[in-house]
Formats: sequence, C-alpha cells, structure tokens
Amino acid sequence: MYARMNTLIGDPARIDEVTHYLETTVRPFVEAQAGNRGLAVLTDSTLGITVVGSYWDSAESMTLSEHAVEASRKEAAELADGMITVDHFEVAVFARRSRPGPGAGIRVTTIDCPPGEVGTAVQAFRETALPGLLKMDGLCSAQMLVDREEGRCQVIAAYETAEHLAASRAGVARLRADTLARVHAQVRSVGEYRLLFTTVREGGTNSLTQRWTDLWNAGDREGWQAMTDQSAFETRGPGGFRLAGREALDAEWSTWHDAFPDNRITVVAIYGDDNGGVLEGRFQGTHTGPLVTPAGEIAATQRTVDIPFCEVHRVQAGKMTDSHLYFDQLELLTQLGKIDA
Repeated sequence: MYARMNTLIGDPARIDEVTHYLETTVRPFVEAQAGNRGLAVLTDSTLGITVVGSYWDSAESMTLSEHAVEASRKEAAELADGMITVDHFEVAVFARRSRPGPGAGIRVTTIDCPPGEVGTAVQAFRETALPGLLKMDGLCSAQMLVDREEGRCQVIAAYETAEHLAASRAGVARLRADTLARVHAQVRSVGEYRLLFTTVREGGTNSLTQRWTDLWNAGDREGWQAMTDQSAFETRGPGGFRLAGREALDAEWSTWHDAFPDNRITVVAIYGDDNGGVLEGRFQGTHTGPLVTPAGEIAATQRTVDIPFCEVHRVQAGKMTDSHLYFDQLELLTQLGKIDA
C-alpha cells in the first residue's frame, strides 16, 4: 500500500470551509479513482493546518491519479489562502486495533535518516516502538510511511480521544528515544491533530498477514484474535493438532506464548492473493514454560529455539478463516534437547 500526504497550511479562520470542501467534494472524487483505498483528513484548527492522506493499492495507481487531483488541490489551497506540500510514501507498517472515529487524536512524527538505513529504521520500529504503542491505552492504529529514496519516514499513531493522545506523550517519548538509538536518524517534527474522518481500508492479504504477525509479536492477544472470523476459524498443526472457533485461537496463542513468553516471529517472506496467503518465517524464543503438544506436555528446558516454519492462511472479507501451521517437529525436539542431533 502507498500513501500521498498533502499538508495544507493556511488561514485558521478558513479551516471549516476547507474541510467542508474536502469532505463533500474531494473525498468522493478521489475515492472514485482506480486503486484508491480511502482518505484520512487531520486538522490543527489553531494553526490552520490540514493534512490529507490518500491511500493507494500501488505506486502506479498513486502516480496515475496525480493529474486528476491537481485541480482540487489547487482549489483547496485557494480556499485556505495558503499553500500545500506533497509527500509520497510506501506504507511499510500498518497495524490497526480499531478504526479511529471523528475527533480521535493523531500524532504525526517525521523522521529523517540516511536512505540506506530506511530498512533498519522500519525493523527498529517493528521491534521496539510498535509493541509499546499497541499496549498504550486508547491506541487505535499505528503506521510507518517511508520514502526510501529520500530517507524520510512518518510515524502516524491514532488514539481514541485527544485525552488518550495527551496521556501517551511521555511514554511515546521514551519509545522514540529507544527506537532512534538503534538507527542513525533524527526527528524533524512532531505534530498533533484532530481526526476529521478516515475511510482508509487496510491493504490486501500480504498487509493482513504482516499485521497478524505484528500483533503476535506485540503480545496483543485481543487485537490478534480480532483479525479472524471466529465463527469459521480453524487451525491445524503437526501431530494431528486441529481445533475450530475461539478454542482454536486460544490454543494457538497459549501453546506458544505460555511455553515461550519472549517469543518473536521474524518474517522471511509473505505471499498472497485475494483468497489467502503463506507466511514463511522463523519462530525464536526461550522455553521457560510447559509446551503442550498432541503427544503430551514438555516441561521447560530453558533452551532457546530458532525454528523455520510456514503458516498458510485463508482469507474472506478481510478476516482470517484458517491457519495451517507447518514446521519440523524433529528440529524442535532436537533444539529442546529431547532427542540427539
């Protein structure tokens, strides 16, 4: 998924007129363009700043729409008696626990880093910042947008209310410092806004699978389970493991998090289409709790494992309906010291 971020700075007294134009005229026009995945409009009425983010299936669809939106962009600037700057990004991370509603508090942090270190910055955000953000009270969603050529990144976090946004400031400052300590980067600006509206839809199966993994790594059981159609969900695993419904989700989560509380999934590759996809990854963690298997329980060994695996998902209406897990059981038992190498 890709995003075009339009920042309009104008007369604060005209912001109501501008946002009315955006919602009634610009929104339906842009959403009718091929490949569009919705809009989000943020405002800072005190300073007269409006941010319009349009989201797209691909870089190509975003580029092809550029000419079509030029006239409405110019008219919005004239209405505001201001000027617009435009940035183009790839959506590298998109994790949503719930859809933020009108009036939600939004923080936009712009970060600069050497272009060659954007990948490292994304990894640091996934591993350090995102888990902490997802645990904060009122957090609805968090995303990281990147311009790999320019070395520019934006982190956008949405909270249920302005009060939740304000309460998060100290915690976010600590997360920001911890994350930036891992990369050669600097914060260029931090802005806080009120959400006027959002119609942004998540990306396709690949984005869904990545979000599934991000919520797992963040320890967000509720958010992870909410990504599934619990009435239709079924999970299967080696050794004849097979369960359905909420019981399947509880078992999949508890089996691995109880036995390996510090576990993380590292994504090797994600493949998908409209019907489902495959996650190829590595499961890493320390065995400090009982591991329940179809053959019986394995007591904690205090050993660290690193197990390659594949998980096959089926998807319907943006929800996971199946999870079929494949990994080498002998490799797991060997790393746990239960059989000789």
